[in-house]
Amino acid sequence: MTATNKFEAVFRYAYLHGLSSEQWIEPTKECLQIDRLDKELCDLLLTSLFSFTRASDPLLESYITIATTSPSTTNATYSEPVLSPHTFIRQLASFLETTAHQHPYQWSYLLKSIIPTLLVSFDADSVISDLHNHPPTENAINWVDTLSYTLEILSHLVAVGLYSDGHSTMTNSSNKPFLNSAMSFQNNNTQTALFDSQFSFQSQQSITPSNINTNTNAMNNNTSSLLDADATLDMDNTQQMIEDDIPVKDTEMKDTAGSFSSQHVDESKSTMEIENAILAAQIMIHLIEKRDIKRIFEIRNTQYRQQQGNKNEEIAICDPWLKYQEKLDPKKNNNKASKQAADNSQIQKVLMLIQRLTDRDLERRIAVHMKYHELEDEGTARAMPSAGLMGLLYHLVQIRPSLDDDAIIDYLLKLQTIKGSFDESFYLEIWFTALTGLREASLNTSCQNLPPPDDKKEMEDKNKANSQGNLIVATNQLLWRSLVLVKIPFLLDKLQKKKQELGEYTMSRLTDENEYNPLESSLKELKAFTGLLNACSSQICNNQNNDVVVDDEDDIMNMIQDMDYASTSAVKKSIRSICNNDIFTSIVLVCQRHGFVRPRIAAELLAVVNKKDTDEMDVDEDTEKLFVPVHLLDQNIDQRREDILNDTLNGSNIKATISELLHIGMSSPLHQKKAIDFILEMMEMATQNFDALSAICEALIETSPSLDLILQLYTPQILLGPLESICNHWEPSRYTMQSQSLQNNENELEGIQLLYFKFGKIWNLIVSAVKRFKLYRNLDKVFKEKDGFVYKYFIQGSLIYGIDLEDESIEPFIHNWMNVLLAGDNNGLSDDLLRTTKPQVLLLMIPTVIQRSILLCTANEQQQQASFALLKGLISYFQSPYLDFTLSGIYPILCEELLRDHQGSSYASLTCLCQLIMTPSNTKSSQDNISLHPVLGSLESLLEFKRQESEFKSVTDDSTAILVQGMTELMEFIKTNTTKLMTTEDYSYSYVETMTTGVIPSTLFEKAEFMFKSIVKSGRSMFMSDVDAGDNQMLLWDETPQQVCHYLDMVLFETALEIGGARWFVRMIVDQVLEAGRSGGAVRAAELGSCLITTPLLYSVNRHNSCVQLLQYLLQDILPSRLLEGAKQDMSYFQGQTLGVFTSDCLVLMAHQDETVNQLGRLFFDALVIDQNIQRKKGHSDNIHIEGTRFAGWSEEVTSSAIWRGFIKGLMSNPMVEEVWPNAFI
Repeated sequence: MTATNKFEAVFRYAYLHGLSSEQWIEPTKECLQIDRLDKELCDLLLTSLFSFTRASDPLLESYITIATTSPSTTNATYSEPVLSPHTFIRQLASFLETTAHQHPYQWSYLLKSIIPTLLVSFDADSVISDLHNHPPTENAINWVDTLSYTLEILSHLVAVGLYSDGHSTMTNSSNKPFLNSAMSFQNNNTQTALFDSQFSFQSQQSITPSNINTNTNAMNNNTSSLLDADATLDMDNTQQMIEDDIPVKDTEMKDTAGSFSSQHVDESKSTMEIENAILAAQIMIHLIEKRDIKRIFEIRNTQYRQQQGNKNEEIAICDPWLKYQEKLDPKKNNNKASKQAADNSQIQKVLMLIQRLTDRDLERRIAVHMKYHELEDEGTARAMPSAGLMGLLYHLVQIRPSLDDDAIIDYLLKLQTIKGSFDESFYLEIWFTALTGLREASLNTSCQNLPPPDDKKEMEDKNKANSQGNLIVATNQLLWRSLVLVKIPFLLDKLQKKKQELGEYTMSRLTDENEYNPLESSLKELKAFTGLLNACSSQICNNQNNDVVVDDEDDIMNMIQDMDYASTSAVKKSIRSICNNDIFTSIVLVCQRHGFVRPRIAAELLAVVNKKDTDEMDVDEDTEKLFVPVHLLDQNIDQRREDILNDTLNGSNIKATISELLHIGMSSPLHQKKAIDFILEMMEMATQNFDALSAICEALIETSPSLDLILQLYTPQILLGPLESICNHWEPSRYTMQSQSLQNNENELEGIQLLYFKFGKIWNLIVSAVKRFKLYRNLDKVFKEKDGFVYKYFIQGSLIYGIDLEDESIEPFIHNWMNVLLAGDNNGLSDDLLRTTKPQVLLLMIPTVIQRSILLCTANEQQQQASFALLKGLISYFQSPYLDFTLSGIYPILCEELLRDHQGSSYASLTCLCQLIMTPSNTKSSQDNISLHPVLGSLESLLEFKRQESEFKSVTDDSTAILVQGMTELMEFIKTNTTKLMTTEDYSYSYVETMTTGVIPSTLFEKAEFMFKSIVKSGRSMFMSDVDAGDNQMLLWDETPQQVCHYLDMVLFETALEIGGARWFVRMIVDQVLEAGRSGGAVRAAELGSCLITTPLLYSVNRHNSCVQLLQYLLQDILPSRLLEGAKQDMSYFQGQTLGVFTSDCLVLMAHQDETVNQLGRLFFDALVIDQNIQRKKGHSDNIHIEGTRFAGWSEEVTSSAIWRGFIKGLMSNPMVEEVWPNAFI
């Protein structure tokens, strides 16, 4: 007899004779001692349980109970249950599909008595500890699988009760041999043993199941106990009937008394299924919330990924939540949910828990919410907009060229994930940030809280001083206006497309046409902030700042009056109509133009219609009225485009057209991008049309904010790319001679001079952009031709031929030009000389010409007056309109010669500078756009040198006195007769950032630290009054009025990084983060600090101040030193947690940007000590290096401190860390 048949024989005999569970279990255990067939025994019991047509069988249930639990008798030999939880639950899962709906009463017994009892022995802490062993223990792995099967069973039972109709048609897909009418003990191949009612293997001569066959004949002698092995037992006739027995649904039952009916049976069975669903839901909730089952699955899932080589594949066994969600998903079930079950709080809660566990975004947001909840303190954590988002958007305005669009989108996606924000709230924060900057830009100097002037004269002096800053203020406002109405809608468009690619929620996924999408919802919320919106509206801004920005009229309206096309009243009216829109109306119209806001919702937001009693046609008509001026300007731009194309890019018409298009773009934000796109398209088309390209460049130079707006939207390569080729290869000899009258000048340029003049316009635009926006720091991203003239010019700088390098091919040109320039010929430069010299060669040799001319003049000591006169004449040549493009190379060489102070070179250079600066030009030239700050710096340096030199001389010679007097006069002239626009620290003539005044080198680092602290403490920018109250009022800004002020100045941080260096910069941020963890503002400190680390502040090819370098300083230098200091100073757990959140944000925001970042993060986490008992992870080497540096080893003093525990907690609070570095905390 096989062991299986022995089980059946023992079970059959015990059941037929009504033996108690204790009497049955003893011989069963003895059988199991011979053959461990737990699975077969479990199948026998479950098959018997689900074979009954009655509701319950107490005897059979008692057998199952004692087999799965420890014996209750005191004299029991075995303390462990016969069937382990792992075996029973695994076998039970195989019966699930075929019995869950057919046998609800049996499942009720299992849910109430068996499953909870089996889970008593489950110790979550012990399992987690065992899983961390290397390798994990077998018991821990078994519990992971058992828990997975348990949740699968429970989720299926919940689904049966919730969608009972949908599961009623399920077919019997199990392979188990169920008996439909009764339980069978048939065995055609073996004989059957005979047992009496008190049969025990231990009490009858140690009879074992192995000798049952040998004793069969003896047993058969007892005929009263004879048992037919082949008989089929009618269990219904051998058992006592129980009053509450209820037949299954498919049993036709006729009750003569009419007490039961088929309908009653169905209702009772459905009720039992719902009760089972509630019981299963309660057990699931207990396992998820109280028994840490989620953590167990995560650990095992991570270990499985490690074993599989970190492959990116879904692992259903170790991460089973999706399988449970699929069972409970209403979309996967054919019938609607039962109202009684759906309304139950326990079922609702388990559905919510499973939804959270399967929704990665929702799970991440909840985790992030908990992180912020732990870090928040009163008045800072909930402040909007967040400091990190402020830093990014302020960067887009204050630092140009702007970041790449793809980099911005990637940053926004990560930032939203880190914050755990839903789309609606995240978009609202974006609008808040941009409008905050626009409000600050409109405040101008008033944001410094300076006292008003005391009298009329002081007011006049103030207005005169600020008159030169009108362009700076207007440009700053224009950039913020462009950010709100052009850049942000453009970015939101790309952000939505990126989310669609990633399969995330899109705004087009609506269940109701009246339901708001995320962007519409954010605008609805934004509408309530009327104070901020009114402050940003154009009319209010201009009225508040009438004394600074404009005198009597709106400057934008003045531009409209000056346009030739404005003679058309319809166009003029359209522009005025768009300009008069308040900021919220403009935002809604722009968003509708992009397709974010539907016409009906736009009408509701603008309060044009009543939602309830207005039909769709009226809505469309009212909304379309708002777009009438927009469509009219669209048609005007399109018509101008056709006119230019049909005119084959005639240069005579292009300049005026481009200027008007720029004015349209600055007047109407809805058309700004369209106008700029059209201009860039024209530049690309005009690469082979020298005249047209020159006209476009001239228009861009004359409209000063145009370059700022273009580089806010596009990269420098898009702007300068079309100009590079023509500047590299242009030759005047290949063009026909022309003539053209210059504005405000009776003389005409003709022939070769006109060609030089046009080339100069193209070159001036390149020089202006490169120097103004510091593009020389990374020319590889701007110019393609690395062997071309333009690239080499900015790479090499000013070179003196014969000293810095030798080039025999250029010497003849230098000789010819010096002969003509020093000859004093009043006829000017000949056409032959200009035609034979390419402008590129002239630009290269200008420094050499000036340097050699100064040497010749100073060498002739006897005729110095005549020599200096010739030198002035030489300089005057380059002030002419067709050669003024060379001035950008003349000023640097003159400053160098001034400081060289060798044999009169200083005075000669001073003479040239006086000629350039103090002698006005008859025409507007590029000299007006050149910064004189290098000149002032050179003059001040030489004056200081002469002052110190005079202290060691008893008598000052006359030449020195004359030189000092000349320098003093020139400095006074520059300070009194030139505008501030020409003396800024940058080469820009319309420098819009805030640190040009009010921040001096001695206070730079102090102001940078205080600005960081102010943003952390003040909530939403300057609108929190606590920072500016009392003694703090003048700490951030000096008493010298600034033309533009923002409480967050990214240029200030950029300069602090450039001058202070990467290590000081990172150390300052970490110190402020720790201070915020102690005194308040932890969330905002982590946000702003991570933004400054991960957002490129310097547009440079050098890596020493790059984001990667800052991150490396943070991980390898600053963190180890500060954590050690914090441990010695007993810094708090909360300070460490703040530092950990800041560090994790830095890592996540830079993840995948560079392979070095991923490698840095991996090695950093490998070096961490998560558990003090495990000092190093397996495989970690102390000799891992990256670029010459090494990751620090953490001492016991650090790892046992409170700040370290908080630091680890902060790192682990960011769920994205483990997505990028799966083994970070293993």
